[in-house]
Amino acid sequence: MKRGMGKRAKDFFRIRFRSSKDCSQISADSGSQIFADLVLSRYLHLRSSAWFFSDICGKISAQRIKIKQSPVVLVAFMALVFVSCTKDDPPTPPESPGKYENGLLVLNEGLFQQNNSSVCFYDLENHQVYTQAFLTENGRGLGDTGNDFEKYTLNGKAYILIAVDVSSQVEIIEANTLKSVAQIPLFDGASAREPRQVEVYGSTAFVCSFDGTVSVIDLNTNMITATLPVGANPDGLVQVGNRLYVANSGGLNFPVYDSTMMVINMDSKQVIDTFETRINSSAMILDSQNEIYQVSSGNYANIGPALIRINTNSNTVVQQFDVPVDAVTQVGDWLYYYDSEANAVRRFNMIAESFEGVNLIDASGFETFYGMQYIPEMALIFCCDAEGYVNSSTIRAYSPSGVFQFEFTAELNAKKLIYNE
Repeated sequence: MKRGMGKRAKDFFRIRFRSSKDCSQISADSGSQIFADLVLSRYLHLRSSAWFFSDICGKISAQRIKIKQSPVVLVAFMALVFVSCTKDDPPTPPESPGKYENGLLVLNEGLFQQNNSSVCFYDLENHQVYTQAFLTENGRGLGDTGNDFEKYTLNGKAYILIAVDVSSQVEIIEANTLKSVAQIPLFDGASAREPRQVEVYGSTAFVCSFDGTVSVIDLNTNMITATLPVGANPDGLVQVGNRLYVANSGGLNFPVYDSTMMVINMDSKQVIDTFETRINSSAMILDSQNEIYQVSSGNYANIGPALIRINTNSNTVVQQFDVPVDAVTQVGDWLYYYDSEANAVRRFNMIAESFEGVNLIDASGFETFYGMQYIPEMALIFCCDAEGYVNSSTIRAYSPSGVFQFEFTAELNAKKLIYNE
């Protein structure tokens, strides 16, 4: 099994091997090859997981996994791999606040195939976390692996669109009550499309899915009106005027990653251009000069991560910065990024096109840095710590200068935040 097997493999090993010390138990022994094949089979099954990380444990061999230990260690290792993650029973949620206002909504992925994705609410006035808020308001769970959500307004009312990856559903809820308005299944016959990212343009939503499509949803009727084929495993969207840029990662197609970007005219709902960027790309940020900065994760082996600058007039890559970039967010003309080697948040000036080279946020105290997001209404950067993927997440708030402000506890694998007035 190779280190470059793809983003999904990293989940499998990081959830079960918390550190390189744990991974040091993995080495060579021909007597355990059958077990190694079982591990490989388990990995292939988990390829439909939606969790992405910056590195696989360094001790995993570039060959098939083999075990060099006693039968006791082998049995323990098998239990580690095949037994589900231990989870405490969720705490009883507090009573509903009635209106989810003046606070932060948090989308929590949950655990793959545990059907425990959730939305919680942090009240900024009383500093209370309302856990399982979606469940409280709807009498049912959100589904399996919530991956993205976006707030929008239609006819004077605020709603939130949620992409629930493994359940292959788009959920639409009222922003201030969290009451469900619609569930939109995304399937090709019996095959799940696996929605990943969402963008709203007027009264139309565009949802990219890992089956290589972008679904077009009329938000007036909550009906799918078109399904556009794009590249392999699209995992990034950004709007530039009336154009939607779709980053095709090919993250499930190791070792043949995708390296294309497709452009959709959101008025005509047609693909109008395709061009090459870099392999295994996902998150994108648009600067004030209409240039796109795109994260490429490389192949986790001989091709490292990089930040790509794209001219949207010519639809060409004009610059590549070879930095260990992972999560990104935007604060004005600054691109903040998590440097996986420095274990810190740094920033890049998108106008001067230069790195500041200073650690603004020291993330060495994080157990599992899982993403960050700037909330402009609060002028704060929120960094998510997944706490080993099987414990409640910690969300820490910082000023743009890197000064710690406060923290609160969310739920399993907190992923995205929305500010509710």
